[in-house]
Amino acid sequence: MEKNQLKVRSLNTLLWSLQALLAATFLWAGYVKLFTPAEQLSKMWPWTADNPMLVVIAGIADTLAGVGIILPRLLRLWPALTIYTCYGIILLMISAIIFHVTRGETSQLGINFVVMLVAAGVLFLWKHKISAIASR
Repeated sequence: MEKNQLKVRSLNTLLWSLQALLAATFLWAGYVKLFTPAEQLSKMWPWTADNPMLVVIAGIADTLAGVGIILPRLLRLWPALTIYTCYGIILLMISAIIFHVTRGETSQLGINFVVMLVAAGVLFLWKHKISAIASR
């Protein structure tokens, strides 16, 4: 196998792995926010008690992110939507970080930073994959 083909294959495998991780994370978060009773949810995440409408909006956004990060590329229908989903995830995580900081909930920030870095990693790897394919 040619060196460039091996590079593209490795990038592809890593991309799929990160996308699957993001999809599972967001689909789980969306499910929890949309289907967990409010009192149980507020024990997990105190911010949810004061913001019931935000919980619904965040649950829908999380579900869309989970679907959008994997489905376009999986179905090969507008795979570039995956890139736009990554940008959306990064904006969502920045918004969540600002929200938690303004409420003094800095202990909640870790997952937001990790998810934002994984989404940025997907963007970075996607661009490297495209440049590796173009240099064939």
